[in-house]
Amino acid sequence: MALSLASFQSCFKRTERNLQIFSLLMGLLTILFFYLAFPSGGVPELAWFTLVPVLFVLNKLSLRNAFMLGLLAATLGWFVSIWWVIAGLAEITSSSANIMLPFVLLFCLLSALPYAVACWTHVRFKFGHSISGAFFSAIVFTVLVNYIPHILPGNLAHALYQQPIFIQLADIGGVALVFFIIHVINILIANGINFSTSNTTKATQCFGLACLLFLANMAYGSYKQHALLNYVDAPTKTIKIAMLQPNIDVSNRSRIDWKNAQATISQLLTQVNKEQGIDLIIFPEVPVPISFQHYQNDGLFFNRFLAETPLLLTAISPFDESTTQDVSYFNTMELIESNAVQQEYAKQVLLPFGEYLPYEQQFPWLRKVFPFAPNYKPGNTSTLFTLNNAQGESIQAIPLICYEAVFSEQIAAGVAQGGELMINTSNDAWFFQTAGRKVHLALSLFRSVEYRQYLVRATNTGLSAVINPYGQIVEGSEITADTQGYSVVDIPIEKHSSFYQMFPNFIKIIFILICFVFLIYARVKNVNR
Repeated sequence: MALSLASFQSCFKRTERNLQIFSLLMGLLTILFFYLAFPSGGVPELAWFTLVPVLFVLNKLSLRNAFMLGLLAATLGWFVSIWWVIAGLAEITSSSANIMLPFVLLFCLLSALPYAVACWTHVRFKFGHSISGAFFSAIVFTVLVNYIPHILPGNLAHALYQQPIFIQLADIGGVALVFFIIHVINILIANGINFSTSNTTKATQCFGLACLLFLANMAYGSYKQHALLNYVDAPTKTIKIAMLQPNIDVSNRSRIDWKNAQATISQLLTQVNKEQGIDLIIFPEVPVPISFQHYQNDGLFFNRFLAETPLLLTAISPFDESTTQDVSYFNTMELIESNAVQQEYAKQVLLPFGEYLPYEQQFPWLRKVFPFAPNYKPGNTSTLFTLNNAQGESIQAIPLICYEAVFSEQIAAGVAQGGELMINTSNDAWFFQTAGRKVHLALSLFRSVEYRQYLVRATNTGLSAVINPYGQIVEGSEITADTQGYSVVDIPIEKHSSFYQMFPNFIKIIFILICFVFLIYARVKNVNR
């Protein structure tokens, strides 16, 4: 009897150890899929299967182990997808990558918590044991990952940025609804695999429903793209825009560096001047300090080439060599016309570490760790730039500097004020030739689908392009990355609108209410037992 009990305990421990090893392997497989699916990996098709390995094994785990597996997989998944941030932020702050590493790891850990809680919830409420559970679990994932404020709102939905047919649901529920579809399909596949050995009927239903949802999403995307091709109404207005890509290396950061760069910039501006009928020239964010209104030489330089053509210049106010708390400056856009700045916009959403030190007031030691970190001040006013075309018609443009374009709420404010066109300027050269610029483009591109507006994205070194209202890159608008160049695009200002534009919180409210009602139901059911 004692021998049998000992044998049973030994077998149990061995089985438990095997399960832990298997769970880790499934977690590593999900991490690999996440890396490959995200823009950093370039295999977006894997987004539809990325979570299947982890979700498959969750049913066999305890609540604690489910939480820990979700936390581990999501933390490492985030890290392998945004590792390029380390070198980029180290370059911006003139610090060591070794110093930046623990801060990035902490960010990844915090970003993983919603996934860990969702995995715990999946096991706690047995969402892996039914078809309806797949939908509830996907809603929980969606609410936790998308509706909790985040400094870098990236997720699996952004893996599909080069496949616009699959992201058109963003015009109903934003990125969150695309995220929901991806996750409910992942969960149905995982549930189907689990049912395959015990209930083939349910397994078939899970796989069939996953295929049906995939095809329905693709059909909606095809319908929307077909509507674009057959849009018969002529645009009420058009504007001809020239985007410059200066390709100034980030090692150049001073006024002297800017003066040295002007020789090649002059050649670029001379080429642009030969183009006919340009309504606006866009000069993106660059690493050197420039400003039409604060640096007299800059005004003289640009006026040599652009005396009659309006210029949208991404600039900064003058700053001192030191970057102490007492010395601050704005990251701005200047709309220059008739030899004067007609309008100005100060960036409102700043990049942590890249433009300011988060929680510096609470943790003053951060300034000692990052003594050369920038110290920008956020603007506090949303502004629309009034642009004029050759016919004298005005177009209201929403200015977005760098990372502001990844936040849907930022654009919503501009659209509500009457914005008709989004203009985003950025300097992604800080991330060198890594996937960083692809990720930045992917996160920004969804705004064009959500609000059915054109997005002009002008960058220092790439990726520069114009995105149409259906998330497609306009042919001829791209400028080869890491080269100096320009592109000229005629942009029609079409009067499209979207459900998301009119009711941006509708899906959010519905999903949160479903979670709330389900929790009450589960609580009452538990009490009655």
